[in-house]
Amino acid sequence: MLARKRGFTLIELLVVIAIIAILISLLLPAVQQAREAARRTQCKNYLKQLGLAMHNYHDTTNVFPFGFDARETLWSAMILPQIEQTNLYNTLVWQEGTVGNWNHPNGPNTKACATIVETFRCPSMPLSPRDNEDIPGRVPVSYRACAGSMISSDDASTRPAGFNTAAFKSLEENNLDGMFYGCSNIKMRDITDGTSNTIMIGESRTSIYSKDGQQMDYWQFGAPQTGNWNLNGVGGTEYSEGLGSCVVKPNANLDLTLSGVLMEMAFGSYHIGGAQFALADGSVRFISENIDLGTYRALGTRAGGEVVGEF
Repeated sequence: MLARKRGFTLIELLVVIAIIAILISLLLPAVQQAREAARRTQCKNYLKQLGLAMHNYHDTTNVFPFGFDARETLWSAMILPQIEQTNLYNTLVWQEGTVGNWNHPNGPNTKACATIVETFRCPSMPLSPRDNEDIPGRVPVSYRACAGSMISSDDASTRPAGFNTAAFKSLEENNLDGMFYGCSNIKMRDITDGTSNTIMIGESRTSIYSKDGQQMDYWQFGAPQTGNWNLNGVGGTEYSEGLGSCVVKPNANLDLTLSGVLMEMAFGSYHIGGAQFALADGSVRFISENIDLGTYRALGTRAGGEVVGEF
């Protein structure tokens, strides 16, 4: 008589499947954490590159780039040669009107806005290029320059209640207390608070979320809606596409009780617990979303004279 081969019973098979499912459920969070740690490290590396680019730009011109200028150009366009993007930089047209506009149909500047430069994009950011402001495939970015500590809106007319007193400024104004603003020309010697106590660039949580008519969207190279700005610090809007403020804590744009204007101004990230910042000395620090607000605002100024403790 042939021996009968014994196979798995249905119950045994179900037990094996259940064990495998449990093991996978235990393994996946660890894999996800490892991947996020890698993305966070890469994000830090990108900020390090941008900080070094800022220093190299200063070494060449003896001044840091402006936050934005009257031709809607953002600081990120100015440091392209310093991040090995000279070829892209050489395609840009430096004039107001026609092909020099950042949203001119098929213009070189418009094409540049649709060119992905990974250095400006945190790997944890899920947002892909999309059509925006007449720019097909406009590329959202993760990093904005710091305009200061008490800037509560793009322009004075939209400062929210409680943040519309003389103590609070808007991005359209001149001579803000941070390193970057309209036609700013800050030099290393102007950072009297100390380069290790001054924020230069911060992560910004780009998304398609909008509130109070404000969308949390940040972009590279050019901002078409800022075109009415003049050297007296009046006109235009949406300077927050390239500049942020320390007026509210990191990741404050996750606080849905805040005004949409303040959410738009806030630095933030897709990392848990805070965001990464490049300081004026070129170092990169992770700043907790629970940082003391006074300390955080002090980090946003270049010459406020504050005493900054541990952060």
